[in-house]
Order: sequence, then C-alpha cells, then structure tokens
Amino acid sequence: MNSICRKIYLELKPPGNGDMVADKDRIVRALKNAYKNVNISADTLKSSYKLLRDFDWKLTVTMIKKDYEWEIVRLERGNTTERNFGYAADLGSTTVIMRLLDLNSGDVLGEESIFNKQIKYGEEIISRIIHAKDNESHLKELQQCTLSSISDLIDSLHRTTGISPAECSILTIGGNTTMIHLLLGIDPWFIFHTPYTPSFNRCGFVQAKDLALPFNGLVYCYPSVANYVGGDIVSGLLASEMYKSEELGLYIDIGTNGEMLLGNNQFILSAAGAAGPALEGGISKQGMQAKPGAVDSVRIINNQIMITTIQAERPIGICGSGIVDLLAEMLLEGWIDFSGSFNPEKSERIVIRDNEYAVVYAWELESGSNEELLFTQTDIQRFMNTKAAAGTMVSYLLEALNVEPGDIQKVYIAGAFGTHINLESAITIGLYPDLPRERFVIVGNGSLEGAAMLLVNAALLSAAENIIEDIDYLSLGEATDFLTKMYAAKFLPHTNFELYPTVMEKLKVRRTNKTN
Repeated sequence: MNSICRKIYLELKPPGNGDMVADKDRIVRALKNAYKNVNISADTLKSSYKLLRDFDWKLTVTMIKKDYEWEIVRLERGNTTERNFGYAADLGSTTVIMRLLDLNSGDVLGEESIFNKQIKYGEEIISRIIHAKDNESHLKELQQCTLSSISDLIDSLHRTTGISPAECSILTIGGNTTMIHLLLGIDPWFIFHTPYTPSFNRCGFVQAKDLALPFNGLVYCYPSVANYVGGDIVSGLLASEMYKSEELGLYIDIGTNGEMLLGNNQFILSAAGAAGPALEGGISKQGMQAKPGAVDSVRIINNQIMITTIQAERPIGICGSGIVDLLAEMLLEGWIDFSGSFNPEKSERIVIRDNEYAVVYAWELESGSNEELLFTQTDIQRFMNTKAAAGTMVSYLLEALNVEPGDIQKVYIAGAFGTHINLESAITIGLYPDLPRERFVIVGNGSLEGAAMLLVNAALLSAAENIIEDIDYLSLGEATDFLTKMYAAKFLPHTNFELYPTVMEKLKVRRTNKTN
C-alpha cells in the first residue's frame, strides 16, 4: 500500500561504546536509504525524546509524506505497524462527512456525517462570510463551528469502530475555498468581493494540534483553483481520473455552487456559479433537504402522481431529486409546456392557490404535515433559473473549446444531488446534455472519494499540487453573451430541440400513447 502515512518498525543499535550519534540522527539515518529526506519536527522530538531510552531502541515511527520529504509525527515503543489509521473528510457548507481508513489495507472502517455547525450563522455561505467580515470574534466562532463538527465526527468514529484518535495520524480534507479559509480562521471576504481572489489556494500541511483537533498528526487540505473552484472539486477530479484520460470529459458537481470542468489529460477548463438552494429544495416553501419524509422520486402513471419518500415516511416536502422528477414527468405528460407554464386542463392536481397555479403532489390527507404539498408556478421558474445556469456553464465551456456536446465522451456526475437524481429526468429537463447514457459516470461524493484516495496513494499529493496550475478558470462574469445563453436554456429542455433528440422522441411516444 502506497499510503501517504506509513509506520516503520526499527531495531537500532543503542548509543555507547564510542557511538555518539544523536537520537534524532540515529533514527533518520536508519530511514535515509529507503526514504531519502526524513525529518522529525522539534515538537515530535520534544514529546518523545525522554522515552527513547525506554524503547531498548526497538521502536515504530509514523511518517507522513510531505512534498519532497517524510515527516515523522510519532514514535512508539515496539512494533505497532499493524495499526495505522487515517481520516478523510468532505468539508461541505451544509454537511461534513468523514471516513476512517485502515492505511495498511485501504479498507474503509467507518463513515459518519453531521450538519456543518456553521449553519446557525446562515444557510447560505454569503451569510457566514458577512458575519465574519472584519470581525475577529465572529471569524473565530465560525472556525470553532468547523472544528467542532470535525471533532464530533472523530468522536463518532471512535464510538462506532473502537479505534481511538490516538491511533490516527493524518486527516485529508476536500472542501470549497471558503470552507478551507474558515477552517484555518482566515477571513474569506475577498473571495466574494473585489478582487474575488482567495487569500491562498494551497495551505499545505497543518499540525492537528494547532487546530485543537483531537489527534496527534497532520491535516492536509486539497488546494483550490479559484474562488469558486475549490479543493472539493480538485479532489473529485482526481477521484474521477478524468485528468488522466485522452477522452474529452465533463465533470459536473452541482451543490451550493455549480462547478464544471471540461478537458482531458492535455488541458482542463473550469467554470462555476451559484446553484445550490434550488437543488436542495430551497426554492420552494415546502422544499427541503434530503431528510426523512422528503419526496425523492415522482412518476405520473395514468394521469396520477405516484411518489416515494425518504425512509418511506409520510411526505412533508420535496427535495432536489423529487423536483427534477416532478418537472420531467409533468413535461412528458403535458401538464406543463416547454416554458414551464402549467396547462391546468390536463389534471385536477393543477390548482390555483394564492392567485397562481400550482401542482398538488400530496393531498392534505396524504401528507405528514396535514397540509397539501404544492409546487407552484413561481417555484418552477426559480428552479428553471438554476437549471439554465448549469446548462449555460456547460455551453460556455464547450464554446470556449469550439466543440459540440456530442464530442463529450464521458460525463462525470459528482455530489450528493447528482448521485441521487434520476439521470433520465435530469436529461429530460435539460439539466444534463442529451448524450448516450453509457457515457455518464456517477462519481458520488467526489470530494470525499478523492480525500480517501489520497490517504492510500501518496502519488496523488504531487498530482493535486501540480494540477491546479493546469486548470484554466473561465470567469462567467466576463462572458458577454451569458445572459443570452441563460435565456435560451430557460426552457424545457432547451429552446434548441435539436440538442435533445431522445427527449423529443420520448415526448412523441408518450403523447402518441395517450392519444391511442
């Protein structure tokens, strides 16, 4: 296993009888042939030097690969090489997810998640940024929320696996640019305000104890490319291995922001923009995150709505995957037209509430909240703005390369939203390009996958540090025709029907069947 964190057992000749080599040098020299540059920090030496004489010079060193050197972060008595563990985390603005891995085998021993405690300062990132702006105490509050979320996950993994933080030496993190700034207690204001540049893209390795995290070792955060293309996307890019392929690939991660990468092993272009609230149900009064009771899939059969909910509980709202299904099914059934406007004569489910049309996807007696659940005309238009933004980012990247959608050989779908939505529904409403379905690859949580891969593949460290130099960031604010493209994409699936041949065919078949 080519782990970024290794444990090596040493049996060294004790000093004495004219051998005056210092303890630190004795250990480093024993490792030099195999590992070249090896270093022991002053902190590690200070915490262990008094124990060396008790080891009988039979000891295990824990080393972490840092660029061109290995740093020893722990010395232990005897042979403890069988127990080598590390953490990998996706530091999301809504949810923080962490895995515990056995670094000898690469096995995942446990996974836990928690809502990011920063949420109490605002659901949206901009609310948190404003809270921290020019206020050290507020910035410290947000940093402590982040660290507390991570510490709680470490505690949870300890309880579920029985593996103590004392046996873990490394934490790798994928997170967006703002989250990493807040993790380190650095004001992220200028990420979202002129000059729209982060204070740093690379932070390298940080001592866990300097962040008051409950383990003795190092923390590594994936580097970012720009303000909106963060380390979570770099981590996902490495997980997808798109950067190694000769085929033209499109990487899509739609979450709090929509981030896109287009390229292959020769070049990569990136673009990003706001997206998330709509895709977590945030556009609708009864929209919600993917929690128990959220409508997560919708079908219309014999002109009747059929729904499923998370954990099969009575419906209390609708999440992103349910919204995508609902719009796709209503389009195919003719309940809404290409502009997203309701055709009220098509179903008794289409009603007027508060002076606008809405569809009832759960009647009052069916819902867990004892009120009818609605998706309104306003909700549709808000969602279509988000859908259009995502589609326009893809169009902008393709135009920059002077290629057509059909030239894309692989579409990598990342993020929680992309993992759980129905691919056919997403293509039906124009969220994804209409390509042969075998070209689509579900990456899952790319940020977490990439962080976990780095733990067991040290070669990814140099790949991560080098690849950000090869990614060109296209600023959507400088696109003169962006709003024109947005308008064209504000239709289902698009104003240019030729871009969506399979959707047009499905519409034809559905409507022919209804006529017959």
